[in-house]
Amino acid sequence: MDRFGRWTATLFLSIGVVWTASLAHAQPLNRVMRAKLEHSQKILESVVTSDWAALERHSQELQRLANDPAWVVLKTREYARQSEAFLRATEDLIDAAKRRDLEAAPLAYVSMTMSCVQCHRHVARSRIAK
Repeated sequence: MDRFGRWTATLFLSIGVVWTASLAHAQPLNRVMRAKLEHSQKILESVVTSDWAALERHSQELQRLANDPAWVVLKTREYARQSEAFLRATEDLIDAAKRRDLEAAPLAYVSMTMSCVQCHRHVARSRIAK
């Protein structure tokens, strides 16, 4: 193999290694975010239908997902603050479900949704800044 062939092979091998490493990190994160979205949709359904058992169950699942190591995308103070806001909102959802509180449940849902949006903005801005 000539010099150009070795260089090309090395280049493609390097790209493959980087791409595989990127996929290895992205797959668990995608799994967690997909599950988070599904539970969030079920929470909205539970709030609208006053299905308190489902509201509590799906809110607890979101808390469990927040403890998954794949959840931590950034190690910044702002990211930690956003995660704490999300966990507070899920705790408020659980409390609203236990109290069967028709007023608190939708407010907690909006708070949770806003924490998601703000966190996704923070992550996007952090990635652009790099």
